This record gives sequence, structure tokens and C-alpha cells, in this order.
Amino acid sequence: MPAAVRRGEADVKARNVSLRVICVLVLTAVFVAATAAFTFFDIRTQTEHMEDSLAEEARTFAREMDAVWQFMDNSQYTINNTSDGVFEFKGLHCAIVGKSVGAIFSAGNDYSIRYTNFEPRRAQDKPDSFEAEALTLFGEGSAIEHYRIVEDDDDADRAQTSADSGAAQFRYVQALRVNESCLECHGEPAGEIDITGFPKEGWTLDSVGGAISVVIPLEQQYQALRDNVIRDVAFFLLLATFIGIVVFGLMTAFVLRPLEAMKRAFGAVGEGRLEHSMDDAGTAREIASLIERFNAMAKELRVTYAGLEDQVAERTRDLRRANEELAAQRDSLEALSEKLAKESQVKSDLLSMVNHELRTPLTSIITLSQIALESNGGDVEERSSWEEVRKSSSVLLGMINNMLDIARSDAGAMAVSRELMDLGDIVASAQGTIGPLAVGARVGLKTAVAPDVPLVNGDYEKMLRILENLGTNAVKFTSPGGTVSIEVTREAASGDVLVRVLDDGIGIAEEDRERIFDRFFQVDSSATRVYNGSGLGLALVREYAVAQGYAVSVESELGRGSAFTVRIPASEAVELGDEE
Repeated sequence: MPAAVRRGEADVKARNVSLRVICVLVLTAVFVAATAAFTFFDIRTQTEHMEDSLAEEARTFAREMDAVWQFMDNSQYTINNTSDGVFEFKGLHCAIVGKSVGAIFSAGNDYSIRYTNFEPRRAQDKPDSFEAEALTLFGEGSAIEHYRIVEDDDDADRAQTSADSGAAQFRYVQALRVNESCLECHGEPAGEIDITGFPKEGWTLDSVGGAISVVIPLEQQYQALRDNVIRDVAFFLLLATFIGIVVFGLMTAFVLRPLEAMKRAFGAVGEGRLEHSMDDAGTAREIASLIERFNAMAKELRVTYAGLEDQVAERTRDLRRANEELAAQRDSLEALSEKLAKESQVKSDLLSMVNHELRTPLTSIITLSQIALESNGGDVEERSSWEEVRKSSSVLLGMINNMLDIARSDAGAMAVSRELMDLGDIVASAQGTIGPLAVGARVGLKTAVAPDVPLVNGDYEKMLRILENLGTNAVKFTSPGGTVSIEVTREAASGDVLVRVLDDGIGIAEEDRERIFDRFFQVDSSATRVYNGSGLGLALVREYAVAQGYAVSVESELGRGSAFTVRIPASEAVELGDEE
């Protein structure tokens, strides 16, 4: 079946559905979606609250057990010494008492509290997989407690510490740090028999000597969670139902009924009963405005009915003329669009040809020229010719690259990355490109990067192109024996980073200082012939800088050289220790 036919059938079906039915369906859909979202949110919130409450309860148990441990530790002298001060070890040390209290606490209920470590002195204190995971985290120093809800089969080898060990449980493990009192039985040297008859483990201060493990069954908590969710959802359903009934009632009173009345009124006008009018009493402002316009339309129809045929003929002629004008404009737009498409295709083909047909052979010419120069063969004239070939090819390749970058910028395809840049590295890379040109032009090249210059955010490749273009221009317009300097400093007042390229070349007239950043601009035709260039280098410098949020300025005086400054705002500087 054609798509147009299917769309037509869908439109017919949509027109056959009343607005009342659509409102009911929409309200129902919103009602169901809101209920599902609320249920999901309530379950998640209740679960998080339950887990937080269980964690706090487990921390309380752990603090109580730790308090028992500390009490027994502090009472060891009293326990193990007679009234006469004679030492008599009773075997009632803190570990035994703590474990005994945990066993007594766990008796008769589903809760479990015990001590565990990787080198237990009793087999029943061996850690299960959850406790081993917690002890590993404590040993790495990344946590002091570890807890989560363990479902039915999430921890198959966990200790059987409750009457219903197969049910979901809340597991909590808290680290026990070694203190001075622990070293008597567990300290160094490792292997020495302590007072209790066990070999010492060789623990040191502040290491992890073990952990308190708490297991809380979740049957009651889950039942309470289910009851809370059912209660909340029931209340939400009741409230949403009430709101839906109120909204539907208001829509019926203020929208649906007036629309039905308008439908009947339009039917009457369509049958020719132009004297029909509507009463806007008891309607909303928007509906009243529609009724008022309807009544005005009916009145106008009654006034103009006598000359209706003439008006229809006139409107038909106007419409025909408008259609003819639209058709002519459409044809003109289509022709213009076709012309633009052809021009765009020609431009794309030209760029593709430049990219694939010129850059590759130019790169080969530059490479072959460099090889010929480095071979140390041929006489002086031949080497001079090869050098001229290499220089001219490099200039042409640079012009092509600039033209391609300009084309990408016009097409909106210029992508700017944001990464940390070391301006010292960029200056060094630019020096590698500009240095040979300076040597060939017999121009001195100096670089200086101040030690307080920080890393900055920006696009490495585009910042490198900015320096290369500014440095190349400076060398090109500086006479032999002159000097080009690249300086990177930090402005104390503002904190901005300033990248400056200075030369003592021919300089720039005041009226030309802003125009030099325009595309294809040259100060005069003689400069183009003498110094070569397309007039795109400085235009690209400004576009690259603006794209990164930087600013470019120039200071110059005819015959005294120029100073180009790229200002990187302090907000882009990244101090040592800053976080990205």
C-alpha cells in the first residue's frame, strides 16, 4: 500500500476520534507514566533510606562492640593482678571477651556480630568472601568500612550466621586499627609465643588487625519497605485520580462544551443561516475571543453576502496572480539553488583537487629538493636552484594549506579542541619550522619563555600554526641582519599569558594595522611581488585565536618593526595543582 494512502487512512482515523476521547487517553497515559515513575522513585528512595538506616544501625553495633573491647583492654591490669599487685593471667583478654559478647548477642536472633581477619587464631573467625573483600580494601587504606545488601545467592560462601542464611542480608564490616595494647599479643617479632599461647602475627601500629563483621537479616525491612511503597502508591493513585477528574471536568466545562457549541454554530452558518450567533457567557477568555470572532465573521458574511460572487471572482483572480508570482519565485529559487549547488560542487571539486592533486606532488618536490641539498652533490649554482625549488614549493604548500583552512572555516568545519598546552613545547616546535627560514634569510631568531608561564587550555595545532604564521611573516618582512624574537610572558596585573612575536623589519602603517587581518589583504601590490604571499596568514592567525577565546593585537611603526601579541586570558591558565 502506498505511503500516501496509509497516511490518508491515519488522518481519517485521527479525525474520527473525538477530543473527549483524546483527552481521556492522554490523561490516562500521563496517569500511568506518572504512577510508574513515582513507584520507581519511591522504591529507590525507600531502598536508599533503608540501606542508610541499616548502615547507621550496624555502626552502632560496631561502636558498642568496640566499647566492650576498649573496656576489657583498659581493665586488663585489674583482671590479671591480685589485690597485692601480683600478676596472674586469667585468660580473659579483650579478644576473648569481644568474641564472647558477639556470640551472646547473636544467640536467639538472626543478627550476627563477630571479629575476623586474614590470619585468625580460630577457624570459625576465618573471613568469608565479603569480609575478605572488605579486609583487602582496608589493607589498601582506601576505606574504613564496607557494606552493601547481599541478595539470595550473591555470596554463596558467606558465613552461616543467621537462621535464614539464604535470604537477603545487610552486610557491614568495619576496620579495627592496631594500637599499643594489641602489640603485646600480636606485635613483633612475628612467630614469638604470646601470653595466650599463640604465635604473634607481627602487627605494627596503625595497621589493620582485623574487622568487626555485622550481619542483619532484611526480611522485616523488606516487608516494611513493601508496605510503605504500597501505601505511598495508593495515596498517589488517589491523588492523581482526583486531579485527573478535576482536570477533565474543567476541560469539559470550559473547552469541550464550548467547542461543541461552536461546531453546531459553524454547521448552521454552513447551511446558510447567517443570522446565527453564539453567547460567550461562562466561557474562558480564549474561547470567548473565538466566539467573538465567530460572531464578527457571521456579521461580516451577512453584510457582504449580496456581492459574494464578485468578491469570490476578485479573490480568485488575486489568488491566481499570487500563485503565478509564487510559481515564478519558486522557479527562480530553484534555478538559483541549482546554480549555487553547481558552484558549491565546483568549489568542493576544486578543494578536493587541491588537496589530492597539488599537496602530494608539492610534498614530494620539497622532499626531493631537501634530499638533493643534503646529498652535498652538484655545484653552487645547482644547489642554489634546488634551494629555490624547495623554498618556492614550501611557500606554495603553505598558501594551499591556508586556503584549505579558510575554506574549512567558511564551511563551518573548523573543529577546536581543548587540551592542556605547554607553550614552551609549542615555541620549540615553531622554532624548528621558522629557524631554517631565518637562516636562509640571514635573520637572527631568538626565543624566550618566562619560568612563571603556566600551562594553558587550548588547541595545540592551531596555537602552533599561529606562531608559525606570525614567525614566518616576521622573517619574511625583516631585512638580512635583522632579528626576530618570540617571547612568552605572564602579565603580573591581569594574570594573562602574552605570546609576542617581535621584529625590526619594515613595519606597518597605522591605517593598515587592522586591515592586515582581513583575508587576501596586502599593504600594496609591490609588497606582494617582493615578499610573496596570499594575504591569508594573518587572517588565519586571528580566526584561530578567536576560535580558542584569545585576542590578537599589533603594535608597529614604519621602518621600526612590528610586535604581534596573542593574549591568552587568565581563565585559560592552569596552575600546578589545579584539577580539571
